[in-house]
Amino acid sequence: MSWDALFARRLLGVRLGLAIVDGVHAAMGRPTAGTPAVHVVGTNGKGSTAAMIEHALRGQGMRTGLYTSPHLRRVGERVRIDGEAVPDAHLRASVDTVLAHEGSLSLPRPLSFFELITLAALDVVERANVDVLVAEAGLGGRLDATRMVEPAVVAITSIALDHQEFLGDTLDAIAGEKAAVMRPGVPVFSAPQRPAAERVLRNQAQSTGCPLRFCDPLPRAPEGLPGQHQRGNGAVALAAARVLVPSLGADALDGVQWPGRLQTLEHGGGRLVLDAAHNVAAVEAVGQAIETGDVPTPDVVVFGSQAHKDTAAMLDALEGWPGQHWWVSPSAEVEVPGRVGHWARVAASPNDPGFWAALEEVLARGGTALVCGSHLLVGAVLGWMAAESRAADPQDPTIGPSD
Repeated sequence: MSWDALFARRLLGVRLGLAIVDGVHAAMGRPTAGTPAVHVVGTNGKGSTAAMIEHALRGQGMRTGLYTSPHLRRVGERVRIDGEAVPDAHLRASVDTVLAHEGSLSLPRPLSFFELITLAALDVVERANVDVLVAEAGLGGRLDATRMVEPAVVAITSIALDHQEFLGDTLDAIAGEKAAVMRPGVPVFSAPQRPAAERVLRNQAQSTGCPLRFCDPLPRAPEGLPGQHQRGNGAVALAAARVLVPSLGADALDGVQWPGRLQTLEHGGGRLVLDAAHNVAAVEAVGQAIETGDVPTPDVVVFGSQAHKDTAAMLDALEGWPGQHWWVSPSAEVEVPGRVGHWARVAASPNDPGFWAALEEVLARGGTALVCGSHLLVGAVLGWMAAESRAADPQDPTIGPSD
């Protein structure tokens, strides 16, 4: 029942606010209270940055918890202990724990999907008795359920336009949502930001009374996460991790692995490059990686995005990329944009057998296919590679993970 109850909460949509989640967290005894946390907020690069921080700290012998979102194939990917995604049974048990405490309270509304899974993650981490928790914020920061963690340091990645329907239509409004996680005396490290975002961060740091430092990009990207944008993420990750282990060097980030972020895999005689780039800035970063040779030049670019995204702007950003362009709707509910009608291949969902046959043909002749856009699409390709169900999420095939 716990899985059914969890996925049913997706139908409630996004619910920003702290009162409900804080009430249930308190009823649970506030799991992870007292556990030092690294709170990672921003628009792009949060998952990569969180993964780098966790990898560096684990390499120093610390027992780590990592909470990220969304997942690509299995919901347990969102919660990792010492670098390993937790078994489904562990997460189910913690979901049941949260549901029991929720049911004991008189609440004006039920927990949302993200609130429920966040509290379940905190319960898993509490039971694991970790030394540090690295938590990636979901939407924004100010009203995000991850505010339940107690940060020893805040890491802010690049801020760009995304989720405007929830966070505001301007860069400074979105930056304000991210900056609100600052707490008095807690150090904050940020990637270089555009002037409007930088101004908001500086003002918030001054009014909150916390030290803020903008980090220059590292000389090179960490081994395991290609792309020039990872130099900036790596600098923020290293600075944040040094709050807990001051002696860390940049080589502590090497060897990190994070699926679906310019991930190159050999398959079927060819190569697949996977990246869950689902906003304009992220798509531009993938384009830069192609230009600089950080990833192989694609023979085919496969792209698809969710209906609530700025698909037109993303299509503009990848217009000049090399190779054939294919559109694949992340789910059957996403309409095919009219402007991609002339593309070499168009599929109305990842379950289109013609798409998979064509992809197999490209790889069989030694070609390179770059798959980017929605987490749903990237997750479906990873599942296909593993010879699993081609549905976007085998635990909930009708509703995939949100971007």
